[in-house]
Amino acid sequence: SKDFAMVSSDSLNSYAAATKKLLMKNVGEQIQKGGPESALEFCNIEAMPLTKSMSDKYGLVISRVSDKMRNPRNIANAEELKLIEQYKKQLLAGELLKPVRTETHYYEPLVTDAMCLQCHGEVGKKVQPKVAAKIAELYPNDLAVGYKENEVRGLISIKTK
Repeated sequence: SKDFAMVSSDSLNSYAAATKKLLMKNVGEQIQKGGPESALEFCNIEAMPLTKSMSDKYGLVISRVSDKMRNPRNIANAEELKLIEQYKKQLLAGELLKPVRTETHYYEPLVTDAMCLQCHGEVGKKVQPKVAAKIAELYPNDLAVGYKENEVRGLISIKTK
């Protein structure tokens, strides 16, 4: 396991960016292949392993957490919830969202865009009924809908193994 203090903030920033890029690339490809339902099926099986593959590649623990999670394993802890609230306030105030680094963690906000809303937007508006049905089937306790564009959806968290 890496000594977290020795990892540069630039490196952490690039690991977070690479993880987001990998996930979004795969989600985008699935949407093109079979629509949002296909992306949901894919994420249900592959999102955690893809994120883990990045953790293994960089020798750190990289995860996605949220206050309104879809996968129960992605629930934010108390510290992360505070940070999500802080980012939401900053976004509403029109401030630039910056990564946060502590002695043991690096956090970066996840912000929704148009693509996200196909599965995370308002049900009946951006989330089509058949997509809502697939979410209910795969994630019976889902909380991750109702977002609009440019809202804080959660965090990328990086810490030592």
